[in-house]
Amino acid sequence: MGKPKKVLFELIKSEDVFLSGQPYDLLAEIRAENHFDTAEAKVGLAWRKGTKPNADGKLVLGRCVLISGLQRELIDYDYVIVLNKEFWEDPEFDREKKLALLDHELCHAARAVDADGEKMRDTKERPVWRTRGHDVEEFEEIVTRHGVWKRDLERFAEAIAKRKKSPLFSGGGEDSQAKLADDPAFLAAVDRLTEPMRTGSMTSVSITAEGMEQVVIDKAAAENIHRRATKRKDPG
Repeated sequence: MGKPKKVLFELIKSEDVFLSGQPYDLLAEIRAENHFDTAEAKVGLAWRKGTKPNADGKLVLGRCVLISGLQRELIDYDYVIVLNKEFWEDPEFDREKKLALLDHELCHAARAVDADGEKMRDTKERPVWRTRGHDVEEFEEIVTRHGVWKRDLERFAEAIAKRKKSPLFSGGGEDSQAKLADDPAFLAAVDRLTEPMRTGSMTSVSITAEGMEQVVIDKAAAENIHRRATKRKDPG
């Protein structure tokens, strides 16, 4: 008889007791606080055991898995959040970190919509779900060098959400858009945001906001923004 194959995954039961924290209790807490839009979603939890770092040396702490149509007929879940068992049980992986991880993974859960923007249901009247990607992704080394630029990103996203095509990239737009593009504080924030593209630390950054198309800022766009920001700061 050959060596038994290791079972790497295990569904977590809601009645299971863990000294390291009750996963379903924490899941319910974070859903009630921040994810009421997923109230109809049936979310299960599972352990992933013996997780090894990937080729880049990164260790996955969690993953939100959308259940396929066939799987949905076999198990009563819409999503399963897979948790790294070893890290979850580590004493330094405290309650706040557990909540943050669950919060992050739940952000991937979103309703699917049709061409008219209406929330979809299947022929059994069940909500149809999708996996939502990250709004902004970043390399750890860039965060180390430049910080997260959180407020800059927020201001930038708020601004571009108000218009389909940014005059910062196109050079045109209506009067209100032109005023925004000429605002020194806004230009300074966007200039700091796009600096890694100008210096070659990053090739591009993609930013999305609800109700708008994805905006991709590359080196050429970053240099254009920098020229505008510099000119506005020192018009002489």
